[in-house]
Amino acid sequence: MVVFGFFTWQRVMTSTEVKGDINIDVTGHQFAWEIRYPGTDGKLGSTNFRLYTAANKLGVDFKDRNSFDDLSADTLVLPVNKSIRINIHAQDVIHSVYMPHFRVQLNAVPGLPTFFKFVPTITTAKMKMITGNANFEYLLYCNKICGSGHWNMQKVVRVVSQAEYQDWIAKQKPYLSDQLRKELHFADSKPANQVSASNRLAVNN
Repeated sequence: MVVFGFFTWQRVMTSTEVKGDINIDVTGHQFAWEIRYPGTDGKLGSTNFRLYTAANKLGVDFKDRNSFDDLSADTLVLPVNKSIRINIHAQDVIHSVYMPHFRVQLNAVPGLPTFFKFVPTITTAKMKMITGNANFEYLLYCNKICGSGHWNMQKVVRVVSQAEYQDWIAKQKPYLSDQLRKELHFADSKPANQVSASNRLAVNN
């Protein structure tokens, strides 16, 4: 049982990156989940807990160029039949990412990033038909009693077609908000095209 269990666990918890994997960060804190998607480069920027601020609540490190096009979202939207990797973080106490319809659960531990991979196979629209419930939604819960607001710590998870996903992701807001730009003094720096133009002017003179 231990030997076969070990190989089953390795298969379930594979860390092998599959082409087309969608990496999504899910971060828990009392009492909410924060969701971050990669931008057009398909890569999430790194984070550092020392960088937490009111504007940078996930501690995203903008020394990593992959961070600049990252997106924030209020709903966990997933394309059907695609390999999804959920990267799990916690900022204060132990939480637990629990998605019962997908039969996945894993703790969110401060200072110890974890992850799981899965493939959603039934869209939310189809589940509404199967269940006969027009209000059906997949949900992400916290399955640890993490404090007084634990009962309300949940997010809607919506499984959609690839076309619907592309339309949705194109409408999401950048994580690098105007407030965060000011905090990082990005607003004070010249755009790259202006800098290059002034440099060319200096060379020509």
